[in-house]
Amino acid sequence: MFKAVLAVAISLAIMPAVAGPMINVGELNEYIQPKKNTLAKRINNTGDATAFVRVSVDEMVFSGGGYTENKLDSNTLIKGTGTGLISSPARLIIPAKGMQTNRLVFTGSRDKERYYRVRYIPVIPEDAREFGLSKDEAKKYQSKISAGVTVLTGFGTIVTVLPDSVKFNTKITENSRNLQITNNGNASIVIHSMKECDKGLKNCSSVINHQLRPGMKLEKPVTTGKIWQYTLYEGTQKKILTSGNNH
Repeated sequence: MFKAVLAVAISLAIMPAVAGPMINVGELNEYIQPKKNTLAKRINNTGDATAFVRVSVDEMVFSGGGYTENKLDSNTLIKGTGTGLISSPARLIIPAKGMQTNRLVFTGSRDKERYYRVRYIPVIPEDAREFGLSKDEAKKYQSKISAGVTVLTGFGTIVTVLPDSVKFNTKITENSRNLQITNNGNASIVIHSMKECDKGLKNCSSVINHQLRPGMKLEKPVTTGKIWQYTLYEGTQKKILTSGNNH
């Protein structure tokens, strides 16, 4: 289920056209490690027009096989009350072929792992004051974009904030039929670049990444003559592992 929400693309149809801003948010899955409370994220604009970008943050609360998204009160968080993730700034102006850094700051309790969806959404400013534009600047931009752009596309990042007191406890078991990786700790682990190959590490499947939240497990079938290769990340520590068919 978590894989289905890792990459988020929000397409906002506007009108037929050709050119405009095009943002790139980099990694779609980010982590704030214990004892740290900030994440600096570079947002690039590879398009040929300035990007005016709104940034929104919602907390993701997982329960059973699903999740809900709860809006955060950024004004309350900025005053030092409550627990959540703050975007600084809440709006970005990124020149064509340029870059801006968005700082994500966590405030509040680190008693457990928490998850946030951060959306970066390019917009055509309707209220000049929102981005500090003059009325003339706003009108010129609206005219330029309306004459050329087809779609403004936004992207979302999932930010995982690990607890301060992390306990990793990963259990890997395998037999002739399946491989099972279980997260018995209190923080997410990442199974990175997982692929199934023959024993010579040739003829491999496409790689896939899995984030296992506390209590989650991953199961893969074991095939005769095949092995699984992957990198296990526990926080900043990593191990390159091979499993299946007696390696």
